[in-house]
Amino acid sequence: MSPDARHESLEATLYALRWFAVAGQFVAFAVAQEALRLELPWPPLLLGACALGAANALIGVWRQREAASEARLMTGLAVDLVALTWALFFSGGVVNPFIQLYLVPVALTATALAPSRVLAIAATAALGYALLARFAPPLAHQHGAVLFDLHLTGMAANFALGLLLFCVFGLALARRLKSRDEALRDARERRLRDEGLHALALQSASAAHDINTPLNTAALLVDEWRADPKQGPTREDLALMAQQLAFARDAVRRLAATTREIPPPQTLAAMLDTLRDRLLLLRPQATLTVDVDPAVAGRTVQPSLALWGSLGHLLENAADAGIAAGDAQLALRAETGPGGGLRIVVHDRGAGFDSRAARPAADQSSGGLGIGLAIANATIEHLGGALHVHPAEGGGSLSRLDLPWRALDPALGASR
Repeated sequence: MSPDARHESLEATLYALRWFAVAGQFVAFAVAQEALRLELPWPPLLLGACALGAANALIGVWRQREAASEARLMTGLAVDLVALTWALFFSGGVVNPFIQLYLVPVALTATALAPSRVLAIAATAALGYALLARFAPPLAHQHGAVLFDLHLTGMAANFALGLLLFCVFGLALARRLKSRDEALRDARERRLRDEGLHALALQSASAAHDINTPLNTAALLVDEWRADPKQGPTREDLALMAQQLAFARDAVRRLAATTREIPPPQTLAAMLDTLRDRLLLLRPQATLTVDVDPAVAGRTVQPSLALWGSLGHLLENAADAGIAAGDAQLALRAETGPGGGLRIVVHDRGAGFDSRAARPAADQSSGGLGIGLAIANATIEHLGGALHVHPAEGGGSLSRLDLPWRALDPALGASR
């Protein structure tokens, strides 16, 4: 349970308990006056009970205007201890059996506040006890009453009151805490469900992006055949169309398998080689040089389908920038990144961009949907990584991707 939730539960309990204390004091005053015929300084005692009621009313107004806070909770506890010390001062001091009520605030706050706050409350209660022992006047002589008998009666009443307080209000506090725990558990379940839907949405967008390129290629081939019906499709054209349609079919299958299949583990170097083959299939005009630091080349990785597609989109976006500028040579460098994670840097030779302006998500002239870089960035952030694109020296752009190994390593992912 969060600190704010604990504070709210404890504050609600103490607020109700404070009204109970006000009513209980007036009942005790009536019994002492009418039944036991005790001679006590009633004006200061009645003043203390009224002051406690007024303070609790102000705390109630404070609660309506602001959310639960530790400052208000500690203020209420200070009011309780001062009111108790005032009442005991005029009713026998440490001789009064109700001196044990100093333990109630400590007991109720021990499981809800930080140890330093509980120790501060305990120290304040101890200070009140010491002040009563040093300065509280003794009870006046009670005509016709034996002080020891009154003390025994007070102890019995204090015992009964303690049972009532800890049973009723302790159980009420426990019930509130349980209710809060159940609400937090439901919130965690909703968060996990929402994360699953978020991952599925990213994968769906990735599949749409993957399907768009083969469809564009097929559409271009069909347009060429329609422009010259006599020439007809060549063997190379049919082979290219078959490859593109197979890629689109695989993209749909990957989307359907998102929730039940996991890509096989492989080394980082093998994964990057596969990404290069994927890029050359979708962007035959491009070339990609892969350089992997030996320190990370042999690491076993098992990226999710969403991350796999996002890495592909990142390369496609860089290739499109290079193709548009007439130089589709790409370079990829994989090495150890900040904090011991993985850093992948992709250098394209596109037209570049102003470092003060945001780079567009994709080059619309390539026929893309304009969401490739957006999908990659959303997926990478979801996995705890970061993607930065900035101008490169000598022209072009650098796409720098930093990922924690837990987003790629199946062993670390299972141990999270």
